[in-house]
Amino acid sequence: MEQVPWQQALEELSSKQWEQRLFTSPDGDRFIGEAKFYADSMHLLVGRIGSNELHAVDFDHGHIEDLRLEGNKGFIDLTTVCFLEYGNIVGIMRGSQAAPRSTAIQHWMNACGMAAEDIALWPVISQDVWTKLKNASAVHNFEFTFRPNPAFMPPSGSSLFAFKQTSDRYPDHRITIKVEVPKRGPTTSRARGQRRLQEDTMQFMSELGYLLDPSGIERARAQVTLPTGDGLTKEEALDFLKHHVTAKKRVEVRSAEDARPRYTAAVDAILEAAREHANDLRAAVSD
Repeated sequence: MEQVPWQQALEELSSKQWEQRLFTSPDGDRFIGEAKFYADSMHLLVGRIGSNELHAVDFDHGHIEDLRLEGNKGFIDLTTVCFLEYGNIVGIMRGSQAAPRSTAIQHWMNACGMAAEDIALWPVISQDVWTKLKNASAVHNFEFTFRPNPAFMPPSGSSLFAFKQTSDRYPDHRITIKVEVPKRGPTTSRARGQRRLQEDTMQFMSELGYLLDPSGIERARAQVTLPTGDGLTKEEALDFLKHHVTAKKRVEVRSAEDARPRYTAAVDAILEAAREHANDLRAAVSD
């Protein structure tokens, strides 16, 4: 999609009533978002509204008690989202295991109308592995493993290998699908099969945003033949899930003297990672 004016979208979001920033998933989970200004730009906080009671300990007497908030307040598990200035790249850091994942954020963004068209979030795949897939002289096999989630499925007809039909039939299973072009047989039909498999694999990877989080994609691999530049070829295994542009950052727990909101530490970490990986990120979204 064309570059979205994210800062403008966040400014508009900040003026919406809280009911317009609330989204309920098909599973009944409730998510709410809010735009926040920090470090010269707007950022997004998306929280899953908690339903479980939390507890606290009284260190004076050793009592375990229900943790209660005053007034009409509740607990949420928070994810911090930053928008880079190029390529519609979004940086995400979850505050806990229960905090919203990228697909929940995607559905929240679409429900709240943050862009003129529907948004699909998926991991930024390294430009190197994407280029290898596009330039492969043959794709011999493609294999992926997933766990279906009926609540969030790709649009009908959008994915290869009858993905939706398989998920409907085996909703509680761990499913592995592998398509392989036979090494023997007529050269023409084998080349046609390799070309079709290359096209389908590229389409599958372009739709990864619909599949990775909710459907639990655990494996996505292809075996390809690549030209070496000296007139020869070599076979190589491409592992798409290991070639995301990701970063691990240490985020310090807020000290007693630090009066800043806690999400600011996540914003700092995301922006630092974006600067460190700027070359890879720009290459991944370049034409």
